[in-house]
Amino acid sequence: MKATNLQKIGTLILILLCFLSQLKAQEIGTYHNLTEALQNPTDVRILSLHNNETLPKEIGELQNLTELYLSSNQLKTLPKEIGKLQKIERLSLSNNQLTTLPKDIGKLKKLRELDLTNNLLTTLPKDIGQLQNLRELYLDNNQLKTLPKDIGQLQNLRELNLDGNQLKTLPKDIGKLQNLTELNLTNNPLTTLPKDIGNLKNLGELLLINNELTTLPKEIGELQNLRILNLYRNQLTTLPNEIGKLQNLQLLNLDKNQFTALPNDIGKLKNLQELHLSFNQLTTFPNDIGQLQNLRELHLSVNQLTTLPNDIGQLQNLQVLDLEHNQLTTLPNDIGKLQKLERLSLIENQLKTLSKEIGYLKELQVLDLNGNQLTTLPKEIGELKNLRELHLYKNQLKTLPNDIGELKNLQVLHIGSNQLKTLPKEIGELQKLTVLDLHINELKTLPKEIGELQSLTVLDLRNNELKTLPNEIGKLKELRKLHLDDIPAWRSQEEKIRKLLPKTRIIFNKFGGAE
Repeated sequence: MKATNLQKIGTLILILLCFLSQLKAQEIGTYHNLTEALQNPTDVRILSLHNNETLPKEIGELQNLTELYLSSNQLKTLPKEIGKLQKIERLSLSNNQLTTLPKDIGKLKKLRELDLTNNLLTTLPKDIGQLQNLRELYLDNNQLKTLPKDIGQLQNLRELNLDGNQLKTLPKDIGKLQNLTELNLTNNPLTTLPKDIGNLKNLGELLLINNELTTLPKEIGELQNLRILNLYRNQLTTLPNEIGKLQNLQLLNLDKNQFTALPNDIGKLKNLQELHLSFNQLTTFPNDIGQLQNLRELHLSVNQLTTLPNDIGQLQNLQVLDLEHNQLTTLPNDIGKLQKLERLSLIENQLKTLSKEIGYLKELQVLDLNGNQLTTLPKEIGELKNLRELHLYKNQLKTLPNDIGELKNLQVLHIGSNQLKTLPKEIGELQKLTVLDLHINELKTLPKEIGELQSLTVLDLRNNELKTLPNEIGKLKELRKLHLDDIPAWRSQEEKIRKLLPKTRIIFNKFGGAE
């Protein structure tokens, strides 16, 4: 018995030793101390250093080094001996204080990734063009004002990040980067793009967020593999017709520009899934929008739209439609054809009525009508069987249709700041309702059916004409917050209410005040 136990112990020790030896083997070649690394220069494969203000010239002795991580030091310069690291493939110098690079950087013929993020570089040496194997170059958050034309020699470059620099122009040689797939030019003061940008045949992602572009070259249409084009916050007023040639484009972001109209060619973007046009000056929308059969999201908030084209109903795959802060007075009947629509936001428009076709939106989950001029809701609202949230704050509703009780999946109902005098008893059929906001109305009583809302957690009754609550309120076992006005009529009933709702936090608000 003892022998068997000894054998088991011996086996466990052997397994542990094997594991430790494997762990050690994995660490061989990886160093975190420069002094130790220089004692075994030919063994070093990976070196990671922190809290250094300088890099000694002896770094060049590490002839077999393949990865050098020098992020978050206080380096102001690099020794020219860095150029001796002939086998290095990855060099990370992010978060330092480098103002220049030695020309010897161009000798790193095997370098595949160079990270210079968050430094103080104002220029790049022309020798950067000698890095023929470079795949990824990160120069975001520096102070570059220009790029050397030699950048065009980086024939294997796949990703170039220039976010957060001071570039006003790009060299035409940028068009020579035939293998580039991602180009990030966000947060620069670019006013134009060279027409050579159209030569980047493999470009899949072009980010130009927060620049000063007023026009795009027609050659933008030559980017046949472009999937993402982000032009958020520029000064564009028009798009070239050639934009319609971007047959693989999936996301087009034109938020915060100065568009008043769009070219009809926008309808040719057959693979477009997201179109962002919020914060522009659009007064109309082209009928050709209906041709975007793969569109999933359409964002048009904060424009000057007064009508929508009927063709919007052809967007059979649309899931999100954002029309907040426009001047819409009606919706086209064809809105009911958006069979896959899940979210419809119409906040702060001028809608007086909703067409009965709204009831055809069987997949709708969120309907936001805050800040309109609705006096009634169509009974067809009850056909929105998948609706989770209904927002009707700040309208002119005097009643709710009995059909409101058909919204069996409704969880949030905001009807604050209307003119409701009563609630239909069918309100009690909303078994999944968790939030009911009725503040700022003209309610004098609540139906006893309010007690049937078994899932309700928040009930806001502030600023109404209620003097008492039905005893059935005590059936709301899940209620956690009850908002009432801080007035004597309620204070005198506080003890009664607390007995009915012992687990509920009762919040007495000053008139018009928040919690």
